[in-house]
Amino acid sequence: MLSDNGFVQWLIKYYLPPMIANALPVLVKGFKRIDAGRVFIDGKPLLGENKTWEGLFTGLVASYIAGSSLSVIYSDPQLPLLSTGAGLFALLGDILGAFIKRRIGLKPGEPALFLDQWDFALGSTFFYYITGTAQVYSKPLFILLMLIVVFTLHVGTNLIAYSLGLKHSKL
Repeated sequence: MLSDNGFVQWLIKYYLPPMIANALPVLVKGFKRIDAGRVFIDGKPLLGENKTWEGLFTGLVASYIAGSSLSVIYSDPQLPLLSTGAGLFALLGDILGAFIKRRIGLKPGEPALFLDQWDFALGSTFFYYITGTAQVYSKPLFILLMLIVVFTLHVGTNLIAYSLGLKHSKL
């Protein structure tokens, strides 16, 4: 099953666009916070200063472009729309992760092991599930392997972003 590069192609086709959507907002210095500076009932910021409309828009556009490029490679005209939806849910997963991190007292940019690495991946997987994209949610082994690959790639790219001064944490 994995010997024919099926997993690698599956990962690229379905998870590269949401990975890109999740990674690119860090490159954008946004000023319009999604939470508009509001606080939750616990008195802590709703999301924090790093979640901006500019970053969300950048991630969505990036996932669309990635999906459009992959649709040419894989001759799959559904990929731009699927990729944009998966990118949106990846970003919503990341936003939910930020909400959870604020609730447990972590500041924006502070790491939360596994939450930071998987919130966007699980968000995009949820999108594929609710849209019936069976190529994704019907492959539990692939999803497990994807989470391992995403964790590894996320930690690696964060180390690079940290060394370039784009992130304040190595995780």
